[in-house]
Amino acid sequence: MDANTFVERWAECLQRGAGAVFIGAGLSCGAGYPTWHKLLIEIARELGLDIEQEHDLAGVVQYSLNRENRQRHKLSDLIARKFPPKAPPETFRILARLPLRHVWTTNYDKLAETAWAEERKDLDVKSQNDDLGVDKPWAHAVLYKMHGTVDHPTEVVIAKDDYELYRRSRAGFLQVLAGHLVSKQILFLGFSFTDPNLAHLFASIRETFRDNGPEHYAIVRRPKPCKGPQARKRFKLDKVRHALWVEDLKRYGIQCVEIDEFDEINTLLKDLENRLSRRSVLVSGSFPDSYLADDLPARAFVEDVARGIGTLVAKKQKRLVSGFGLVVGNAAVAGALSVALAEDTPNLEKSLLLRPFPQKSVPGMSDGEFKRRYRESMVQQAGVCIFIAGIKDEDRAGRARRVDAPGVKEEFETGKRLGRMLIPIGATGGAAEKIWDLVQAERENLCPGASRKDFETLRTTKCVAQIVKAVGRILDAGDRPNRRPKNQRT
Repeated sequence: MDANTFVERWAECLQRGAGAVFIGAGLSCGAGYPTWHKLLIEIARELGLDIEQEHDLAGVVQYSLNRENRQRHKLSDLIARKFPPKAPPETFRILARLPLRHVWTTNYDKLAETAWAEERKDLDVKSQNDDLGVDKPWAHAVLYKMHGTVDHPTEVVIAKDDYELYRRSRAGFLQVLAGHLVSKQILFLGFSFTDPNLAHLFASIRETFRDNGPEHYAIVRRPKPCKGPQARKRFKLDKVRHALWVEDLKRYGIQCVEIDEFDEINTLLKDLENRLSRRSVLVSGSFPDSYLADDLPARAFVEDVARGIGTLVAKKQKRLVSGFGLVVGNAAVAGALSVALAEDTPNLEKSLLLRPFPQKSVPGMSDGEFKRRYRESMVQQAGVCIFIAGIKDEDRAGRARRVDAPGVKEEFETGKRLGRMLIPIGATGGAAEKIWDLVQAERENLCPGASRKDFETLRTTKCVAQIVKAVGRILDAGDRPNRRPKNQRT
């Protein structure tokens, strides 16, 4: 399967809540954790074996346990030493940002837990059979550690006994996974497909569905040239074996996306993240909550524009992201709600993502750092940022002074750095007017696909209907393939 088809299909799965991911040992190697072979070097040496000559690695562990009278103290110490806490690689951070509800892994490490925590997301971790019967309320996702965790090294699945008795000790994991293999579309990353329990599950699903089972995906690396005697012959055989293996996985509904280097996984996942973000539009802006006579015309204009934009976003089946900026936020949300609530079966979670800006920072974090992170998290949710007004009253020496809102400027800088599509409605004044000048200088890059006429309309007209129509055409242009920003993160 080509990369573009995969990104398009799995993005749709994630939007429907039907996507899941299965993380294998290959993904954790990026953090410096050992492969199975490297993990068992010490054990093999004590047994008088050459680990490079062994193919039944679970058997090697079993030989060691047999010699230790089934005592796991030495094995537990090895696992605790080899899997210390480490910073998660970028791949884990991207996965944590995706709208995943179910994450599976055979790894013992805690890279997933750390990555989700750094994104301020809560994981419901299931590492023992009994954990499956208790849910953590309001967790962002469930992590199924079907082979155990470094937190309980004596209970990990690693020896032949563990695999042979898996159905008795961890039957719940197989039952839940069987359900997900039927009802979800799973992406396998860093996975070798050699686990005997999974092989049995795949066979059962094939028996049930024959050739009409659900579609899953795997990102796999093509063989690389080797060195040594007969290297060319071995490389040729590796390519043939790899092609046959990829073809065989289709029997189980697994479509492979082939890459040459593991770094390409991040590129694919970032493309996926960018595609998902296109569905969401951040409306950034503010206007003083003033009813003074001199402010009323400008306030009414800003509210009408924000309400029109909120309505437009909802009509285009996009999700409105709002931090409830003064005046602007309320009007934009009201516009989106007017469309969403008119549907036969309104789904507000699909139509709105509201992040009211907290008045106080969290303990242990400076106010500036807290606000920066909070704003960045909102911008990350959206592929498009629309700027309206961005004006605030600042108290100086007991007197109110009207200034451009620094928070709106910061969201613009964040959006530019993250490669978002930037649409400033300069006619509303304030920070949006300054941002319009900046985007105008790099229009093809920062607002790709926008015609010069439509972009100038955002600055020159006071007609709300014309502004909204121009924004609509710009959004349509941005949705077309090959109309993405040149500085889009890849």
